[in-house]
Order: sequence, then structure tokens, then C-alpha cells
Amino acid sequence: MKRLLNDPEIYSKGDQAVWKGRVDGQSREWMRWHQLMNCVDLREPSDLRQAIAFLGCCSDEGVARNQGRLGAKEGPAALRNVLANLPVHFPDKLKLKDCGDILLKGNDLESCQAYLGTALKIILEQEGFPVILGGGHEITYGHYLGVSQYLKNDNKRLGIINLDAHLDIRALQDGQGNSGTGFYQIEQDQSAAGLPFHYLAIGIQEISNTKGLLNYAREKNVKIIERDSLINEQLDQIREKIIGFSKLVDYVYLTIDLDAFASAYAPGVSALAFNGIVPDQQFFMIYDFLLDLPNLRSVDLAELNPYFDIDSRTAKLAADLLFRLVNKLAAKIQLPS
Repeated sequence: MKRLLNDPEIYSKGDQAVWKGRVDGQSREWMRWHQLMNCVDLREPSDLRQAIAFLGCCSDEGVARNQGRLGAKEGPAALRNVLANLPVHFPDKLKLKDCGDILLKGNDLESCQAYLGTALKIILEQEGFPVILGGGHEITYGHYLGVSQYLKNDNKRLGIINLDAHLDIRALQDGQGNSGTGFYQIEQDQSAAGLPFHYLAIGIQEISNTKGLLNYAREKNVKIIERDSLINEQLDQIREKIIGFSKLVDYVYLTIDLDAFASAYAPGVSALAFNGIVPDQQFFMIYDFLLDLPNLRSVDLAELNPYFDIDSRTAKLAADLLFRLVNKLAAKIQLPS
């Protein structure tokens, strides 16, 4: 497993030099994330217990194949730059680890996804909580490969929640996957293995999906909460749907595509959504529903494209989502006394 990560064109270990920023003091109440981040090499044994393990995936080959705007391969670096200066609001028994980056070698997306799966499985085996920094939404299939391998012998059920404007369940094109085929590939793999396909999509817009695609998703029993349903009057029903979905499975993987958000808040993505989700108090109540799930086990964040970001708005929104995630996990993880 580790041998697969030995090629420096495939895997780059965590680099302490990228974690730098403002220093307001050395006592914990004055610290920022860069002062506590510990970089590790997944090719070596690491203790990731009680740790949030960040791993970048520097690929936008899937976006290119999907005719989207290129640049998401630089997303992990741009996001780390913002994360570095976040203030520390979590207890000292929770650790932050940077596990480095999975790199795209040439145009070989399929190998990149396989290596991402390898690295993610290592993190899970070392008891870390993986947070994958994308990269195009092709990271979904790589993330799935790692989780499915990790769960393979445990007879545990996987459920994936996708916060997105798009269903990303389109069939392969010329036998190749892209950033919009991840859930099609997952469904095919699950079906071939005789396993159920548990998929909940939140924020879906009709304008962003063909009617045929919506019909296909429903045929595959995909649970859909449309963008237009994300209103105060339906918060209780949304919470019930999320909790009900989580009870069907043992492991919840949450993937966040930043193009789910309105372009005024997320201009730096591969495919803009002018009328997407507004990240207001109402949205963050729904986001809290997701973070409160007791079986939430891994998260990724996709489609940050710094080339089109204005004032780092998209990167800062992504950082806010991860800031809330880390603080929420710190509150619910069973830390040793």
C-alpha cells in the first residue's frame, strides 16, 4: 500500500514551510492554526488518533474532461494559505495534521484517484479524520475508493451526502470519468459488489441538471433536497431527511462542491451558480445538521479555483466551512482524559 506513494510525482508529504502567518502570541488563546499544524509523511507510521488529517488532491483533469474552467489543481495551496491564519478555538487534545498532497501525473486521472484512495485508507487505518482539499470534484471517486477499501471487510454500510448544484451522476464519456461522473462510477461499483447505493444530494438545481439525469438519479433511489427547498419553513423536514438518511448507514462521507453556493460568495469555482445557496444563518443551521451526525467520518471540499476567485471570497468561505467542522468535531470527539 505504502509503496504506491513512493513516486514524488504522485505524492508530496506535508510541508511545514507552507504553514506560516501572523503570530499574535505563544499562549493557546492567541494562537492560529499555522502554529499548531504538524506535517506528516504517510509513507511513515504516524499517530493520527484524535487528529484532523488534511490531504490535498491537486487535480483538475476531471474538470478539463468536463469542459469546465481549469485551475482547481491549485485549490489546496490557496486553501492552506487561508487556513493558516484561522484562530485556534479547539482544545489541545485535538490535533491538526497536514498529510501532504496527491498529485496528478500527466493526464492520468484514474491513477490519481487510486492514489488518493490509497492515502485516505492509510489515514483511516491510523485513526485520523480525513479532510480532503480539492481539486476538482473528481476527488469524490478517489475518496470513495479509499473508504470502500477501508470498509471492505467490516460489512459496514456507506452513505454519501453531496452538497452541490449538480448530481454528478452522468455516465462515462468514451470510457473515461470526469468531475461529473463520480456518483455514476460509485453506483456502478456498489452494484457490482452487491452493495446498496446510499446517496443524498443537497442543493440540486433543475437548471444545472438535465431532466434525464434527474430521472436516472431517482431510478437509482438517490435522495434529493433541491436548492429551492432550503427555506426556513422546511428546516425541520430537512433535518429529518438528513438524520433518516444517516440512520441507514454506518459511515457518512460528506462532499462539498463549492459551486453549490451563489457566485457572489463563491466566484472562484469551475462552474458558477449565479442563484446558488447563500451562506447565511439558515444555511449554517442545515450545515450544523450535517456536522452533528454521529457517524460522519470523512469530508472533502472540491472545486476551489483560485484563478477566478475575487478577494479570496471562495477560499474564505471554504475556510469558514472547515473552521466550523474542526470546532464541531472537537466538541464531539471522545478525547481521552
